[in-house]
Amino acid sequence: MIQTPTETPMLRQYLDIKSGHKDAILFFRLGDFYEMFLEDATIASETLSLTLTGRGKDENRIPMCGIPYHAADSYIAKLVDHGFKVAICEQVEDPALSKGITKREVVRIITPGTTLQTSSLEEDGNNYMVAIQEKPDKRVCLAFCDNGTGEFKVTECANREDAFVSLYFLNPKEVIIPIDQSWEFSTTLLINPVQFIGLADATRLLQDFFEIHSLEGFGITSFKDSLSAAWALLSYIQSTQKHRLSQFTRLQEWTQDDGMILDAVTIHTLELNRSRDQKNNQNTLFSTLNYGKTAMGKRRLKQAILRPLHNASLIQDRWETVGYLRDDLLSREEIRECLAGLPDLERLSSRIVSKRDNPKEVLALAESIQSLASLGPILKQTSGSLLHTLEAFFTKAFSQEAPLPKLISHIQKAIRTDCPSISRDGQIINRHYDESLDTLLDSFQSIKDWIAALEEQERQATGIKSLKVGFNKIFGYYIEIPNSQLGSIPSHYMRKQTLSHAERFITSELKEKETILLTGEEKQIQLEKTLFLEIVSHIDAHIGFIQELAHHVSWLDFYQSLATVAQKNGYVQPHIAEKKEKECTIIQGRHPILDTNPSLQFIPNSIHMSHDKNRFILLTGPNMAGKSTLMRQVALLIIMAQMGSFVPAQAMRLSLVDRLFTRVGALDNLYAGQSTFMVEMLETATILHNATPDSMIILDEIGRGTATYDGMSIASAVAEHIHHDIQARTVFATHYHELTTMGDKDPSFSNFSMHISETNGRLIFTHQLKEGPADKSYGLHVAQMAGLPKSVLSRASVLLQKFESSQQEKPPQQLRLFE
Repeated sequence: MIQTPTETPMLRQYLDIKSGHKDAILFFRLGDFYEMFLEDATIASETLSLTLTGRGKDENRIPMCGIPYHAADSYIAKLVDHGFKVAICEQVEDPALSKGITKREVVRIITPGTTLQTSSLEEDGNNYMVAIQEKPDKRVCLAFCDNGTGEFKVTECANREDAFVSLYFLNPKEVIIPIDQSWEFSTTLLINPVQFIGLADATRLLQDFFEIHSLEGFGITSFKDSLSAAWALLSYIQSTQKHRLSQFTRLQEWTQDDGMILDAVTIHTLELNRSRDQKNNQNTLFSTLNYGKTAMGKRRLKQAILRPLHNASLIQDRWETVGYLRDDLLSREEIRECLAGLPDLERLSSRIVSKRDNPKEVLALAESIQSLASLGPILKQTSGSLLHTLEAFFTKAFSQEAPLPKLISHIQKAIRTDCPSISRDGQIINRHYDESLDTLLDSFQSIKDWIAALEEQERQATGIKSLKVGFNKIFGYYIEIPNSQLGSIPSHYMRKQTLSHAERFITSELKEKETILLTGEEKQIQLEKTLFLEIVSHIDAHIGFIQELAHHVSWLDFYQSLATVAQKNGYVQPHIAEKKEKECTIIQGRHPILDTNPSLQFIPNSIHMSHDKNRFILLTGPNMAGKSTLMRQVALLIIMAQMGSFVPAQAMRLSLVDRLFTRVGALDNLYAGQSTFMVEMLETATILHNATPDSMIILDEIGRGTATYDGMSIASAVAEHIHHDIQARTVFATHYHELTTMGDKDPSFSNFSMHISETNGRLIFTHQLKEGPADKSYGLHVAQMAGLPKSVLSRASVLLQKFESSQQEKPPQQLRLFE
């Protein structure tokens, strides 16, 4: 532990401010640097690769390090990416006017969940924070938000298990929990225990924040118990950002009423948005479907993948839109060109109203909004209900009486096209925008003209051709004369600064002009800052319109992305079958991710499932034959169809799936400290408890993690329960060939296998699905292909013959359903 140093007034101020922010790295502003001291300096120097210096001597020496304030963003981003909070402490008064030590305060706290740093955020992903609270009846109330986009929602989960499924979906960076509750999360999450207030107080404070009389106007009717979590989340963000959170314009309920439910295992197994290869996130369903041109559209695509629909009408509307844009190449390309290069309107507007002091971003916002004005005329040439809705919105949004064109005009009239990134030095506001500013500028323009002419005037008066008139922030204006010409200086020149090669001088007249000019320029800078903040406040008042614009842009980009991938890869529109048919027919379907790999020759496969035929498919065949690929393919095509996408197949008919369960392979990392077999059983138990007759179940290798008889018994019982009791459509892969006799008398229980050709003892995998069970396991053949020593293979062959001939070791010949 580093000892507290002998305190100076500055260090006392630092320690006093640090005492209120013990959980954050304190960036303490000193002039043009942010300094860190004591433990903060040690941590920061190690994380940021900074040189650790010190102050004082011997036992009083304290660690310190610093960074230039103008380069702080990259350092802050790195600390936040490592899970730290960063408290920004600024000088809040002019040091020249302060009596004693300059007053400093923490002006904002940057955390992994609240950061607006572009370098810390995934362009195509949300940066969620979650507040979570367990009720006495075991229900879990949950609120989540994205500080960069303004999304803010509440929901409820039946229990902690369901809550963890939601957390996996949201993938938050920070979690707020009640101070009196214990939760265990991933070590990468930043956990903040806080005091939750009661529902009545939370409701009142939320109504005050949104300036409304009732939250029911937002549709908050089902999840009112989550309002305590919502306020805990909002008040935490307010405490860190230190300003009104204008980007949060409404609170919504988050439900799965119209959605297919995917659990965490299914999302992970199918690699929908995140690859299990942490270094390469390309081989995912998202990367395959992503032809989005905007960050908003890409986030919309990710959300749609994780929340497929279960509403036939909504799905049909999306298919209609995708189909139209797929076939209308001209309109689609016009839309793509219009959206190309568009900044992230949601995050850009959030940064602006968060008082991030960036005039260039304000100008970029106006230019970006204006670039979307052509979308209305483009969409006017299209057809379909969703495209007509979008056309009506964009047409209205850019009509003369609408607020957005007026906002654009206001910004462009006010902000100079060559404005700087910060307002510190002025040069932001255009001439003729503000009369007071114009008057001020005119008042000292004559002085600037006089100074501009001074150099030539003094050269002629003195005869010194190398004389220069210059300015710097420390010494102000000066007349510079080389050392070789010092004998010719006039007597009224007053020495100001000595350089190695020259001397700098000033005159009383130049000093007088400088004082007037610098005083006027300071007034100019302050006035421009005030005017700039007024413009930001104007944007703040229109943030709801900007977010609505971004919302519609995201949907348009989503549709064109799905249309583009459908056209490029030859996808077709699926069709919805009656619910009672329980149909899943895929003709010559292709795995969407593998299908785009040019180095692979993917073999299409067909599958037909219905209530009466092939409702339960028992899939056999050796490893490497393509069972897992086929099962993932079926699952991915169902997700694509119900999210509104076209699919890689010749045709597809589907009775809508309410829940999709996929367990393919062992995922030990999801349950710390539990064996592969325990993980398998936990995941299987989840399926058996939650699946319905309208679900789709994809199961692989049940029971393989224990003894043969145990495993076979479990696999058989699970198969019976799914087929007889749940009656969900199921693809059940197994190496237990004894199970293939289970459904001999029931056509809804069918055997399929991956076709294998054997020539001269060598296997040829055709990757083709065929009806009927595999005739054997081919385990020794696969072992041979893997390169096991011949002596081991020979011995295994002998032992296999003994086991197969041994009645004592031989498993039962046949298993019948429900015997």
